[in-house]
Amino acid sequence: MKKGWVKFSVAALALSVVLAGCSNSDKEPASSSGGASGSPAAVSGDQIVIGGAIMNLGWPWYQGAIDGMNNYAKESGKNLKLQFEDGKFDINTQITQLENMAQLGAKGIVVFPVDGKAIIPTMVKLHEQGVKIVVGDYPQSPDNPEDAVWETFVGHDFKEMGKAAGEIAVNYLKTLNKDNPTVVYLSVPASGQASVDRYEGFSSVIKAAFPNANVIEEGDPKGDRNSSQTLMENVLQRNKSIDVVSGHNDALVLGAYNAAVSTNRDKDLKFIGLAGDKEVLQFIQDGNPSWIGEVLQDPVVLGEVALEALMASLDGKELGETTPLPKPETITPENINNYDWKNWSWLGK
Repeated sequence: MKKGWVKFSVAALALSVVLAGCSNSDKEPASSSGGASGSPAAVSGDQIVIGGAIMNLGWPWYQGAIDGMNNYAKESGKNLKLQFEDGKFDINTQITQLENMAQLGAKGIVVFPVDGKAIIPTMVKLHEQGVKIVVGDYPQSPDNPEDAVWETFVGHDFKEMGKAAGEIAVNYLKTLNKDNPTVVYLSVPASGQASVDRYEGFSSVIKAAFPNANVIEEGDPKGDRNSSQTLMENVLQRNKSIDVVSGHNDALVLGAYNAAVSTNRDKDLKFIGLAGDKEVLQFIQDGNPSWIGEVLQDPVVLGEVALEALMASLDGKELGETTPLPKPETITPENINNYDWKNWSWLGK
């Protein structure tokens, strides 16, 4: 991600997973095969069909996860056929896609779930059919521990992600000489514990520095830019003074920014993005005074590690309950020139 940044080694992660125990993109999901022409790895063995159930390709960050899975497939030397599907942030769509992947002969599936619970019965059913599953990005919360049928969870620490955004906010709020600043955080209730963790991490840092801060959490059930704009317009009507806005991902924060622009209040607010969007990074690069930071975790590494873990499970290895990933990075006007973000293909053109 960063110029000269030492990427978290996928090979090193392999040692940690083999443990006893358990904004809008115009890119479409597609199939790809490992060891295709141009790959440095030679293809060996019968073709293995692997599914990639993507939560929502309307969020460019998930294109990075696809890129990571494709990277691993090309370098693995295995004859892999990857079939990706866009769940479009709809649980019924994703359930159907998982069932179709199994019917088409997928030996394993990396699932980036739409929510924190509703996909579990489908994963249980596929597990009974012999399909190996790795959950990526969003942890699941089964009512029955026996329903935790996935081989491992590969994901970032969302509480740390929220804390990183909170630290950017605190650094700015300290310049205002206010004892009781007002901060707005837009969450996505459908994302379950992942949404809770991001908000708790964010609010805990704010409250530690400003015990009298007014931290307003607003939930956006749709989790997209348009719905967030409408939601934020209502928040602005109710609150005459707001200092900082952040949220679950860049789509929500961009929607909030658009609401502020439409009501001529963008000069009074500061915005902090999460997850990665070229529009947010361009704002920061251009010195837009409304944008003070972006919190980013590398989705390419997520995709690589998730597929590597799945292939390890298919080879009969037992994995740990969770698989670690790097900590989040904060991109600010002060350090954005250290990042070669314009060449991150997953951000789109």
